[in-house]
Amino acid sequence: MAIRRLPACVGASLFIGSALPTPSFAQSSQENAVDQIVVTGTPRRTSAEEMAQPVTVLSGAALERAQGLNLGETLAAEPGVSASYFGAGASRPIIRGLAGTRVRTMEDGIDTMDVSTISVDHAVGIDTLAAEQIEVFRGPTTLLYGSGAVGGVVNTVTRRIPEKAPDRPFEGDVELRGDSALGERGGAVRLDGGGERFAWHVDGSHRTTDDYEIPGPAVVGSDERPGTLPNSDLNATSGAVGASWIGDNAFFGGSVSHFETNYGSPTEEDVRVDLHQDRVDLKGGWTGLSGALEAVNVRFGSNDYEHVELEGGEPGTTFKNRGQEARIELLTPPMGAWRGTFGTQLQDRQFEAIGEESFVPPVDTKNLGLFAIEQRDLDQWSVSLGGRVEHQRQEPTTPGLPDVDDNATSLSFSGLRKLGNGVAFALNAALAQRLPVAEELYAFGPHIASGSFEIGDPTLGKETSHHLDVGVRKTAGKTTWGVTAFYTDFANFTFPEATGENDEESGLPIFVYIQRAADFHGLEAELSRAVAEVGPGEIDVRVFTDYTVGRLAGGEHVPRMPPLRYGARVQYHTARLLTGLEATRYDEQNKLGAFETPTDGYTMVNADFGWAVTKNHALHLFVKGSNLLDEDARRSTSLVKDFAPLPGRSYAIGIRTSF
Repeated sequence: MAIRRLPACVGASLFIGSALPTPSFAQSSQENAVDQIVVTGTPRRTSAEEMAQPVTVLSGAALERAQGLNLGETLAAEPGVSASYFGAGASRPIIRGLAGTRVRTMEDGIDTMDVSTISVDHAVGIDTLAAEQIEVFRGPTTLLYGSGAVGGVVNTVTRRIPEKAPDRPFEGDVELRGDSALGERGGAVRLDGGGERFAWHVDGSHRTTDDYEIPGPAVVGSDERPGTLPNSDLNATSGAVGASWIGDNAFFGGSVSHFETNYGSPTEEDVRVDLHQDRVDLKGGWTGLSGALEAVNVRFGSNDYEHVELEGGEPGTTFKNRGQEARIELLTPPMGAWRGTFGTQLQDRQFEAIGEESFVPPVDTKNLGLFAIEQRDLDQWSVSLGGRVEHQRQEPTTPGLPDVDDNATSLSFSGLRKLGNGVAFALNAALAQRLPVAEELYAFGPHIASGSFEIGDPTLGKETSHHLDVGVRKTAGKTTWGVTAFYTDFANFTFPEATGENDEESGLPIFVYIQRAADFHGLEAELSRAVAEVGPGEIDVRVFTDYTVGRLAGGEHVPRMPPLRYGARVQYHTARLLTGLEATRYDEQNKLGAFETPTDGYTMVNADFGWAVTKNHALHLFVKGSNLLDEDARRSTSLVKDFAPLPGRSYAIGIRTSF
């Protein structure tokens, strides 16, 4: 089933598992009902309400309202999600306190294949302006997507490979946008067309920003005057061309895409990152089959990634990543009460870093995974059992470094129990194993972005965790709500620990990758209610909170954890208009890891206005105000929080036309 972008004034954000869908932005009449949002990041595409695993889906107006310069900033305010933030150019999602390699970022079900997990100053290779919707799976998703998804998955869904015949021979969108604090100037275009047996797609975008405005000094405790954050500008361009053959019960297509960005490092005024990424993607699907198979899904991606760290305009360290990934999913018809999905996933990655700051040697990584999931309905329960076995081989090309072979096994159980009146109980349990990545095994050298000299350990074993989350939610009626509590226990959590010594040549403190027991636990909750009908529209109120704690076995806190967060939103909506005001409080963070400084609390107040100028939504205007209190906000999850605050008060405006 293909996903259709909802009209911006009637879009929806779904927060399932630990909360609920927000009320639809339309009148209550059937003629204005919102289309059901379907999650594409699962073999058997289903509505988010029917999933036991906590998942957030951003689409339509909610995605437009959340739209940031990169993937991390677009998702940073979502339940259970924060972001790393290394200035405007680089920001990666953090899910329930787990970051980096434990959160997998994908585009249309295939890994982004960038190097954003290696260092926080590296950008994710996704342009969010091309997104149709963004799906966030919270908790282990290792069965489908491999050991790197032990914390969760972010899947960006696009139209780049059409899955069905177009409704019209030619249609598209053109969007222009700008932002005051960022000095952003940007635009995007999307074109779709074709006929009964052939569909095509073209998209492109470009945006440029200046050094962004900040409400106070850049460095904590400094007496400098407010102004702009030096070297925080960016320039980004993306584009794609795709086409598909469409059959009666099948499709097969491909796309070619390009993404490039050039952005500054706010901690080093003469350092910039110049990133280029080219991808080729293929996708196919067959449904309505007879015999042993009900449907087949095939997905392939090939990637050529390179970024150069420019120092004073001259090339410094170069990072290259060439990779391929393939997935085959076989869906079987019901066998008794059970329906099955079996599949395989293959990954091949060639990573190389050249230059003075190449603290990770060149490594070739090969990974093969086999997985199976069985689902059935039992009275009021929908249950799912699954398992995955995975083999990984790391082959460094530097003489003297050992190859590392290892296997991982993951098991999961989930259940959804309908209690009536739109209320459901959800349970998820998993044993997940994560295989170590190249930097954890082989790092040796100065890592300037993190201000450390890192040393890996080739003897590290796989990381084993046990996970449980329990939730209750109500998704029907004028009042909807949900709450989820989660707990994850790591037998051997892998992280860099300070030795207390400094490297003689660089002067940087030495950190060695080790493994210790750790646990993460927390809560996510939300409540929404339609409180009044005013004229042709309705007023809704939403309150929400989330909280995560991470501790090592000795009682020390895991560094850079998100603080307690809570807030509220009031909005008014009609069939053509949506306007809202929201405030979110981020508490101070004084549960600190080693060598970490505390983070003050702050309150973010935002407002937004969206209006379909024409009745058919062919012309749409949106305005957004962010950080209206002009807070000196510093994110506790950011490695550079003491040097790079979030942007100050900002006003964004945009216009989109559809045809």
